[in-house]
Amino acid sequence: MSNLVMVMPYRAFVIKAREEGHRICAVWDPTLQTPDYLAGIADLADAFVLADFGDPAAFDRAVRQAVRDFGADLVYHIGAEESMLATYRIAEDLGKAVNPARSIELLNDKLQLRRLLAEHDLSPVRFAHAARWQDVPALLDGFDLPVVVKPTELAGSRGVYLLREPGQVAEWGALLDSYGYAGPVLVEEYLRGPEYSVESLSDHGRHQVVGVTRKVLGPPPLFVEAGHVHPAPAGPDTAAMAELTVEMLRLTGYQTGPAHTEIIWTAAGPRIVESQARLGGDQIPRLVQLATGLDIERAVFRILDGREPGTVERRAVAHISYFSLTPGEVRAVTGVEEARALDFVDMLEFPFRPGDRIPETVDWRTRHGFVVVTGETEEQAVARARHVHSLVRAEVGEPVAAGAGVTP
Repeated sequence: MSNLVMVMPYRAFVIKAREEGHRICAVWDPTLQTPDYLAGIADLADAFVLADFGDPAAFDRAVRQAVRDFGADLVYHIGAEESMLATYRIAEDLGKAVNPARSIELLNDKLQLRRLLAEHDLSPVRFAHAARWQDVPALLDGFDLPVVVKPTELAGSRGVYLLREPGQVAEWGALLDSYGYAGPVLVEEYLRGPEYSVESLSDHGRHQVVGVTRKVLGPPPLFVEAGHVHPAPAGPDTAAMAELTVEMLRLTGYQTGPAHTEIIWTAAGPRIVESQARLGGDQIPRLVQLATGLDIERAVFRILDGREPGTVERRAVAHISYFSLTPGEVRAVTGVEEARALDFVDMLEFPFRPGDRIPETVDWRTRHGFVVVTGETEEQAVARARHVHSLVRAEVGEPVAAGAGVTP
């Protein structure tokens, strides 16, 4: 048994960590979840601390105090990237870190990772960077358009944009402004090809690829995920992506825990888009469990307890598909319960009721709900998701024109 101070642990993580024998002190910012959700975390954890993640000094004091009061063996961050590096720097200073802070910086910062890969001539991608988005036009002469422009420090595909002409920089900048983000930013060559993510677990420097997930992207110029399929069909391509991911993790010095690495298979082979020192979002851990039987969330805490994570056995294909609805005011909703009752539907979330307003999808937070299905093959799983889409309907009045009044 170990005493873990965990920063931003979601409910499932606290439950599974305690079931695997750990004592948990949960550290949360009260502005990042509802009071009811945080009250539930407090009830589940052995100790609970509130801290202002936006105040570096206050956050530092709170984590250090939690470590002292709880008698922590380790400090572990398993939530959003924004507070992860600060957590690991504190943990490293206290001798309680699961990973070196530098490895977290290299994985989570898009510019730092690009520089590392370029230094080792691994997954070469042409790129340039600027301190502010307003400086991007001066960098475009060195690229063939279109290019991908992105913030280096935002997550969840926020602000990632396909720039086809210099005149679009202002539109992209307005999107970044809506997130309160000015820079730094990256300009990258546009990688053409199917996109995947590699889900991995590391155990004291031993890197295991759990599986490869195929991504389904929404329409450009944004890169919002519209779905995922796990596992992608095994073959030389997936083996090469797995090998590339393991080498990248080795170069970063990452030691223990999950990583989620996005890769595009180009005509020149696999190219890393970015990586994060966390589990994949969009219910990917659930897809992995449905498809292979491995509870990758639970596996993290088994590793931290010095045990094997578990075995991966192909059982099915799992698919998450996001609804794409007409923006506007909802008048009626039909088919949700009928779809939810289907035996191949594992989860269905549909957040809209009559009177609600459906937003335009501009990032992960403005998507329109989802369904998770299973099938014996990818083709069957995709067909089943399409069937659910045909059942779930939202009648919308006063459709909103694309780009009108959108607040991410």
